[in-house]
Amino acid sequence: MGIIRKVALAVFKDKKLLQVRTNKQSHVFFTLGGKLEDNESEIECLKREVKEEIGCGLVESSIKFLTEFKDVAHGKEALLSVKMYEGKLIGKPKPSSEVVEIGYFDTKSDKKNLSTIAQRTIFPWLKQQDYIN
Repeated sequence: MGIIRKVALAVFKDKKLLQVRTNKQSHVFFTLGGKLEDNESEIECLKREVKEEIGCGLVESSIKFLTEFKDVAHGKEALLSVKMYEGKLIGKPKPSSEVVEIGYFDTKSDKKNLSTIAQRTIFPWLKQQDYIN
């Protein structure tokens, strides 16, 4: 079983986490971010993915590492490792060519709309740390 390595940006609003829905998964929302490209740092990846997915920049001084999550990748036979950062956006998030919808979710949100790792590890940890409801 392979490992998929990603970095993600946590953007909070009203004690909820910003999530994005892509064209690939009809109803499931995922954390903002993605896989590192060759010779790319985690911060460079975050900046690129945020720009590509929601058309925003990042306040570099606001970027802070939170933790790493590991679980089964949603809909795949692979392990997923997500290094999550927190940061402030420059601009208002909007869907892009990769993203069809943006939403804010917390632990009271419908679980069927969240990826496996979000349901089982990310959201419980963020609630325990008092980032989300």
